[in-house]
Amino acid sequence: MFKTLIIGALTALLAVNAHSASDSAGHLTTIDYSPYYQLTIPTADLAGAKIFAGVGPAIRFSDSLRLGGWVTSGEEDGVPEGFDLALYPRYVLGLDATDELPADLQRLFSLRAFGVSQDAAIAEKPYRNGMLYSACDYPSCLFFVTHHAQNEHILVLKTEGFSINSILSFLEADHVE
Repeated sequence: MFKTLIIGALTALLAVNAHSASDSAGHLTTIDYSPYYQLTIPTADLAGAKIFAGVGPAIRFSDSLRLGGWVTSGEEDGVPEGFDLALYPRYVLGLDATDELPADLQRLFSLRAFGVSQDAAIAEKPYRNGMLYSACDYPSCLFFVTHHAQNEHILVLKTEGFSINSILSFLEADHVE
């Protein structure tokens, strides 16, 4: 148990890579989820934040602002090999009908599995490298992020208090090397 906590804490700390730069945006912190998915957050926004380990790094910025995320694959989600995972958010959010899919696959695409009600506001927006899909019951939102360069992994974000535009700005920020 203690060993698991230590490994989780180290994972969270390693996932948050701080890169500082002197540009017009100031200092930035990049959270690397994979080679395809990074969030770049103004470092000042992280003052007083608490970082937790879970499936991926989770950050409590304040009492009303929280962000947790993880990268998932088709294998982890139980979809068959060769399934285009970029379609996963479209099925979960009801943007594409699942009627033509086998019954066992249809059961995988449920908002309730993510703790989101069917009344959530659904949106999709392009960003620099792919598409951002959201289901929001404000202040809580579930985001799926796909990447044009691949269709085998997606980034899943669960947030409290963040708007779609905030998440888009984290995805589209210029990364500092």
